[in-house]
Amino acid sequence: MNIRTVLAFAIGPIATAVLGLVTVPVIAWVFPPADVGRLNIVQIAVSFGVLLFNLGLDRAYVREYHEWSDRGALLKACFTPGLALMLLVMLATIPIDERLADWLFGLGHIAYYWTLVACVVVSFVSRFLSLILRMQDRGMAFSLSQILPKVILLLAVGVLALPAFSRSFGALEAAYLASLLAVLLVYSLNTWREWSPALLAPVSRAQVRGLLDYGVPLIFAGVAYWGLDATSTLALRSLSTLPELAIYSVSMSFAGVGVVFQTIFTVLWAPMVYKWVAHGVDMRRVDHVAQQALAVVCTIWALSGALSWLTDFVLPAHYAQVKYLMLCCIGEPLLYTLSEVTCVGIGITRRSMLSLWSTIAGLVVNVVISVWLVPDHGAAGAVVANSVAFLVFFVARTEASAHVWRPFPRARLYAFVTAGVGLSIATLVYGPRAPVHLSLVWLALLPVVIWCFRTEWAGMYQSVLHSLRLERIYPEPEEDPGMLP
Repeated sequence: MNIRTVLAFAIGPIATAVLGLVTVPVIAWVFPPADVGRLNIVQIAVSFGVLLFNLGLDRAYVREYHEWSDRGALLKACFTPGLALMLLVMLATIPIDERLADWLFGLGHIAYYWTLVACVVVSFVSRFLSLILRMQDRGMAFSLSQILPKVILLLAVGVLALPAFSRSFGALEAAYLASLLAVLLVYSLNTWREWSPALLAPVSRAQVRGLLDYGVPLIFAGVAYWGLDATSTLALRSLSTLPELAIYSVSMSFAGVGVVFQTIFTVLWAPMVYKWVAHGVDMRRVDHVAQQALAVVCTIWALSGALSWLTDFVLPAHYAQVKYLMLCCIGEPLLYTLSEVTCVGIGITRRSMLSLWSTIAGLVVNVVISVWLVPDHGAAGAVVANSVAFLVFFVARTEASAHVWRPFPRARLYAFVTAGVGLSIATLVYGPRAPVHLSLVWLALLPVVIWCFRTEWAGMYQSVLHSLRLERIYPEPEEDPGMLP
């Protein structure tokens, strides 16, 4: 994959993170904390719906993309089962829609529930259309589709801030739905040449069964991962208050730098590594990529700690705790991203059940610690539970991959990520009463991290130079098996 493609895919997450740093404070100023908490519930529910109803077939689409000759048939075979299941579940919830609205939002208005359902449907369709752009390396189109919903949500919230409009949760939820519809429209226009032939493509039951054999274990792994990700939100909703959920939600939003890295890396990594497998590339290069990813993870962590105090200047006073919570929050996307490298053996060997057991291990830890800490400590207890759970999740995935694929160096990985989680929790516990602002400690760690990974940074620099030279010689490579680490 050449530098131009990487940059095209990177534009979207970077711009989205920048827009998020504007949108989150605006929402926090315009809407009360209870409604900010309810919006977090909407987002968690949407992510659950997409994970459940795609039946693991989004991952199957990525895995089999280079193996199928008829990609329209592959898209249809992956999309149709989940769509049918989603429609059945929608029909089944009609008699209890009011009770579901009250359970989710504390407000028994059925319009809130059906707006949420519309968000799930739109996001489900968008998920599969986005995979087309991803697998075709159409980075700029993919990035623009990510930027547009943030822009629309920001504009909608800005309009709702005017005195003429109601600042209700219903208006906020409708603005969120509008942003999702915008991205669906853009995806549809950018991929119509690919999805329109899929409508009439022939698909056999045997083909669907083969995809489900790979995807079904990932259903459980996906739901378990959603539970791992959503446990803190659910614990705060049931064991604490909506204002505490709002603080947690805003803290997670300010972990955007980690999410940028996660989004860019995961978009590029899976298609590239499976292309390496298809081309017979020496997979020892994964070891180098893991160390380079660790270098980026540690640097992002240290930078976030050094700059966390800036949140005080953009958020209302009742969100002052965010600067301490966000370092635990940023561990989630960073550890997940690193695990995507270290667990590659699970995907290569098609041992999908190991993904499930690794996720369950993290989920159990998250539930236990959340039940223990959230009632007394609210959002602080939730982020501690989350950070420890994702550390367990990372170790479990890494060990599973080393067991079924091949052993690789792991001690350095474990040492640095454990230190990151430990320092983040220490910042949360001691930060409010420390005699010296702990951001200075994180700032002092930054040159240490850069020095420890000087070899990895040099390797990445040489890789970029190598790729740029290749682009000058071969401006449009058709079958580049991936950028050398």
